[in-house]
Amino acid sequence: MDEAVTPRVSIIVPAYNAAGFLERALHSALAQTMPSLEVIVVDDASSDATLALAREVAARDPRVRVLHNEHNRGMYPTYNRAIDAARGEWIAALDADDVWLPERLEQMLAVSAGEDAVSDDELILRTSPYHRGRVKALSLLASHGVSVTTPRRINTLEFVRHDLGLLKPLMKRSFLQQHELKYDADLKIGADFHLYFEILLAGARWLQLPNAYYMYSWHGENTSRDTSAIAEDVAKSNEGLLRHPVVAADSVLVRALKRRAKEWESNGAFAVISNLLRQRRGAELGRLLVDEPSHLWLAMGKIVRSLRRRALWRISSVSGQYAPARYYPGDRRQDGRSAGSPRGS
Repeated sequence: MDEAVTPRVSIIVPAYNAAGFLERALHSALAQTMPSLEVIVVDDASSDATLALAREVAARDPRVRVLHNEHNRGMYPTYNRAIDAARGEWIAALDADDVWLPERLEQMLAVSAGEDAVSDDELILRTSPYHRGRVKALSLLASHGVSVTTPRRINTLEFVRHDLGLLKPLMKRSFLQQHELKYDADLKIGADFHLYFEILLAGARWLQLPNAYYMYSWHGENTSRDTSAIAEDVAKSNEGLLRHPVVAADSVLVRALKRRAKEWESNGAFAVISNLLRQRRGAELGRLLVDEPSHLWLAMGKIVRSLRRRALWRISSVSGQYAPARYYPGDRRQDGRSAGSPRGS
């Protein structure tokens, strides 16, 4: 790309041991109907062919730049390195095991005037072992109890109450620079929520679209499924967020943040109990419940929320449908399944 030409969007792609699906993700970015873009891949010292694959794609398309961490730095420092290298008006994060529909950027930019962030719904793609590996498409917004039928603004309280940290918004680079906002490198998993919350606290105008153009691959190795680690991150994140003057002055927002932290504590307790049961460590589980009986009640809360979420999935407009092949542009595999390696680093 000509250095004198500023791309409209910088797509940042952190990649760690992502050789199984990186090319698919990059293909979906480069196939956008809005071509004024750059793609910045940062390899986080992968031990597989990730770096070589990224360089192959860059050799074919000058819009791709490849950076390489000599040592593994982790997901969020890698994201931040990509942001530092970005030149676009907007920044868009794409995880290496996810894909976009071709019209994603065009549709989001069409309504971006006067906005600081624009997000779409996501389809969570889950492979069903009972249906020959076909992939179910589930709405993120519907699963979190959010109804969006026309483009509308999202506020801080709604963002917290519905725990919308999995959204992948377009973010205006000048807004991030003006407010000195980046991913919190001290967090291992929950820095997405933390950054988006800080963006809203800084007064961002955030528009939410009803349609889904981002395809989130849900598989057994997603870091977003490590509930115990997320619970720790949420607690750490909350310590700082609750001290923010805007938050401290808003008792409703304070309660919402504390409730979210409690829910993730519940998720963590459920994960601990489930792991002990799965490993048949009954004696250790018994001691845990005697020493910390609250774990059982916390875990029950997780079960209730899981049942509610499943019900929301079932009534969602896309629940139960199978993802068509166009959700997997450029995939080397022919069976429609995720080729999986860890999302995080």
